[in-house]
Order: sequence, then C-alpha cells, then structure tokens
Amino acid sequence: MKLKKSLGQNFLTDSFFLEKIIQSSQIQKFDEVIEIGPGDGALTELIIKNSKSLIAIEIDQRFSKKLEKKYANADFKIHNTDFLKMNLSEINLENKIILGNLPYNISSQIIFRVLESGFKFKHCIFLIQKELANKFLTNQKASKISIQCQLFCDIEPLFDIPPDSFEPKPKVNSTLIKITPHDNYKKFHKKYEVFQEVLSICFASPRKKILSALKKADLAGEKFGFDVNKRAEELEITNFFEILNLYESKL
Repeated sequence: MKLKKSLGQNFLTDSFFLEKIIQSSQIQKFDEVIEIGPGDGALTELIIKNSKSLIAIEIDQRFSKKLEKKYANADFKIHNTDFLKMNLSEINLENKIILGNLPYNISSQIIFRVLESGFKFKHCIFLIQKELANKFLTNQKASKISIQCQLFCDIEPLFDIPPDSFEPKPKVNSTLIKITPHDNYKKFHKKYEVFQEVLSICFASPRKKILSALKKADLAGEKFGFDVNKRAEELEITNFFEILNLYESKL
C-alpha cells in the first residue's frame, strides 16, 4: 500500500522497538488505551494483546478499514477521522493511556490538543522527532512550548529510535517520550490563554534579556523575584507566573 507523504506516514517496523514501546507504556490487562494514528497496525496488535480495550483514531481510510476488519472480534473501535478536528468527548481520554507514533509535521499540535483537553488521562507515550522532544524537555533551556507543557504535565525522554527502524526511513532520529499529567499549577489553568500571551511576548526575542520583553508588556518598572537581566530561556515557570499576575493586573 502506497504511503502518503502528506500524512507523515513513517511506520515503525522494528519488532525490538515495538516491544520496547509496549513495555515502556506500562499497559496492564485492565487498562483502556487510545492509539493516535495506528497506520498499518504494528503497534495496535501489541496493544490489543496487553490491554482491556483499544480505541484508535486513523485519518487514512485505507488503514482504518483494514484494522476494523482485522480486529472485528476484539474489544476494538476505530474512528476514521482527524484527531485534531474530532470531538474528544467521543473517545473520552479520562483515565486512559494514550499512545502514538505521531506524524512529525503535527506532533506538537496533537500533544497540545491532549494537554488542553481538560481530561485527566493516565499518561501518554508518544514517538516524536528527537529535535522536537528536546524543545519539550525542561532539563534543556526553557522554550515557549516547554513552559506551556510544564503547566499541565511532566515530560521525560525514554529512548531514541534510529531512522533504520522505520519504513520509509525518516531523515531524523526519533525519541519516545512519556507525558504524565499533574495538578501542580492547576490554579493557573483558568488563566491559560493570558499565560500564552505572556509567553509569546517573553519568547519573541529569546536572545534578548527578559527586561526587553517586560518593557513591551509595560512591566519594566515592576519588582520581580528574579534577575531581569536573564533571558527567557533561563527562567523557571514560577517566574513566568510572576509576570502573568502583573500583566493581568494591567489588562
């Protein structure tokens, strides 16, 4: 079956890494699982063997029909639709494990769709481009997306997978990440839209001192508990909460 480049179809074919993903997902026989973009079903088969039930979302009708027929006798349901456009209440992410070998071109959009959904899922296991994974991680320099994610969850890298493990071979390495939701900053969730505005201002010129961004936000004369001569990438999420509270007071 000819793969569609527009859908970012790079299928993992290496059985060693497929098994390793399942082990890392910590799926138990009582777990309900959601798989985003099952494609040819290499991971799907292993999920069904190890879980209570599986709901899959596949945009390519050729694969959704094939999988629906193949697993007609299993506790399996597939939605032939675009995950980014579907009503997530149809699949209910609550208390579920979410897996996916995500298309490189929309990985971050899918991740934020899950995080912003409001559902308290168990955890996510996503295979994404290594370069993007590094932007999400908090042990690197801070970025807009790493701080946004930190508001909702912890993200940890599990292991890398080389291009030779895929068909067709991508030009980059991939990283398996685990996303675990938390309520550490739940009181700020209701301010999420304004928080995004603040982060956009702060990371607009990441090489400049944060003082430059504070001037644009009309906050240069305010007192902060951090060094305003630092760059945005050097700040902690709590520093951005300080900026948020003062920014909000001037709206």
